[in-house]
Amino acid sequence: MIIPQENNIDHFGTNRVKNKKEFDLFFKKYYTLFLSFACRYRLDVEEARDIVQDVFIAFWEQRENFTSIVTIKAFFYRSISNRCLNHLKHEDVKDRYAESQLQVMQSEEFIQENIIREEVSFMVRQKIRELTPREQEIIILSLQNKSNQEIAELLSISVPTVKTHKMHAYARLRAELEELRFLLLIL
Repeated sequence: MIIPQENNIDHFGTNRVKNKKEFDLFFKKYYTLFLSFACRYRLDVEEARDIVQDVFIAFWEQRENFTSIVTIKAFFYRSISNRCLNHLKHEDVKDRYAESQLQVMQSEEFIQENIIREEVSFMVRQKIRELTPREQEIIILSLQNKSNQEIAELLSISVPTVKTHKMHAYARLRAELEELRFLLLIL
């Protein structure tokens, strides 16, 4: 049995993939082979396709550095292998993080803390609704991190007017939410 040597890129005429036409032929010939290799790393097909296509792009950018089909294939196998392993490591890290977050979210402390946060937030929103319409607008914009100048421009009023409304609104909110003040400081 005679084993054909692959020291050139078959019908490409040289040991290099120099132009788009040769690259397209190379791609058509070897894409399935490299995709099959990537799938052996137990990736889903879409992930494997992305990796193989990324390696083809990397190869195209470095194509002048390769002198034989052997070095080209070695580049592909090594690059695909490294990228697949990196992908799997990244997925493992994501899975471990998700598992640790799930454990935190299942803790009684997490649940209680979030109940308190939601209840306090609800009470504050209720008290804001009891302010005058102008004070509500100003406080809501202020809670969106708008500056006094930005609020004044948005509402077509002066900056001193914004400051006065804010001062009155915060005074009313402090008085009405006094019992929650301690909880707000803790949270």
